[in-house]
Amino acid sequence: MAQAVSMDVPVWCPASGDRHGVHWSDGTIVDHDPGAQVIDLPAGAFAVPGLIDGHLHLILGGLGLEMLDLSTCTSRAEVERRVRDRHAGLDAGRWLIAHGWNEDRWGGEQPTASWFDGLDDRHVVAWRMDHHACVVSRSVMARLDLSSTPDGGEIVRDGSGAPTGLLREAAAWHIAKPAIPAPSVDERRAALDAAVRHLHALGVTGVGSMEYGIDLQHVLAPRRDDLPLRMAVTLLDRDWPLDVTPGVTFEGGDRLWVVGYKSFVDGTLGSRTARMHEPYADEPSTRGLWTELAADGLLRDWAEHVLANGLSPSMHAIGDAAFTAALDALERDDRRIGRIEHAQTACRSDIARCADRIISMQPLHKADDAPSAPSRLGASRMDRFFRFRDFADAGARLVFGSDWPIVTCCPLAGMRAAITGIDRTGAIVAPEQSLTASEALLAYTLDAAKALRFPEGCGTLQHGAPADLTILDRDPRTADWVHAPPRVLMTVVAGEIVHRAI
Repeated sequence: MAQAVSMDVPVWCPASGDRHGVHWSDGTIVDHDPGAQVIDLPAGAFAVPGLIDGHLHLILGGLGLEMLDLSTCTSRAEVERRVRDRHAGLDAGRWLIAHGWNEDRWGGEQPTASWFDGLDDRHVVAWRMDHHACVVSRSVMARLDLSSTPDGGEIVRDGSGAPTGLLREAAAWHIAKPAIPAPSVDERRAALDAAVRHLHALGVTGVGSMEYGIDLQHVLAPRRDDLPLRMAVTLLDRDWPLDVTPGVTFEGGDRLWVVGYKSFVDGTLGSRTARMHEPYADEPSTRGLWTELAADGLLRDWAEHVLANGLSPSMHAIGDAAFTAALDALERDDRRIGRIEHAQTACRSDIARCADRIISMQPLHKADDAPSAPSRLGASRMDRFFRFRDFADAGARLVFGSDWPIVTCCPLAGMRAAITGIDRTGAIVAPEQSLTASEALLAYTLDAAKALRFPEGCGTLQHGAPADLTILDRDPRTADWVHAPPRVLMTVVAGEIVHRAI
């Protein structure tokens, strides 16, 4: 363990108030230690509790660091060029996996298998930026059974009824994904280490991660005592009836523990698969999809089963109808431990039902979806879009995260979106729903720690708390978040300096 350390900087602490100077010894915040090593920091440096990303996919994010990134492509030609370039550098027989494309960046044309023609039968899978749709090459299509569509999914077909190579929701997950060669355990372990280093550089000391049980067993469990960040796992295994196996939750662990299970209620706005109360404005033939347990009418049973085992049911709900369904499923959750993930659209009548509820949101999804939201929702429903302020005023407990690798896991970028309302085009969207910097910090620190059952004291810098902290180059409460947001100078986990940029 690191020796005692002292830093002469202003400190923001939501539990005990502002103060000057932060000190720790043996991984714990202390009032003072006269023998501590003093670390000098630049003028203006400012300490906050270690930042927590409340919703990401850690191993997938680490693997994504090696995938072809199409998130900045603004035309079909650019997508095709980048795929060709990656193809040229790959060994024969290796699959080309890409992610990040968004048809709204080039006018809405849906990609098809024909975009990958001429690549010598290279197997190509390109995931949409939300990972709720993928497009595959003809060589991959030939390996798939596309004769029938699974419930809660869509195989997109052309005018003649032939599959185009684009699969949405359950079709992407249950037809395309199983055909892709799975990374080895060693590759997933390497991805874990790469992901942790990436997060440390962004000031993140803890995460709420969505992971499958097989990775919990083979990749994460062996690191339960020496993970260089704190990790609350929400399990993605959701076959019904759900088998909640005793003894695998790592209860009491301070680096790794299972907090709950996740279910998908619907899809996404970008893919028009988020389930809405009314039809999409730009595609009136659909209101989106119910998926998985929600499609089978089992969502409430599933949530109550998870609660009965003392764990947190976490529900992906993006459409306003899906949000209503998630609230209904938690109706008997007197302990207020269930989590509704994303909550991108919500009706006014549902906001009042959110007092004490955990609403886990991703501010950068607002920045990404805002340019296309008016066409999807229509002007009359834009008041339902990303209601940060309304949730906060209703007494909801906001938890912020990224959903990485869907978007960057930089919490300061997320804070900027929540505080300013700036979208990816630079426009200010629904500023009346923006939060103060202190409110955004709470959602990335103390409130996230409580919702995800972090060890006592995490999310604060009070005496006796774990020494998890992030040092910024300026006070985030007075920073110009539009033009000069804060930068990370140092990241500390349990008293160990795991990243420093000075």
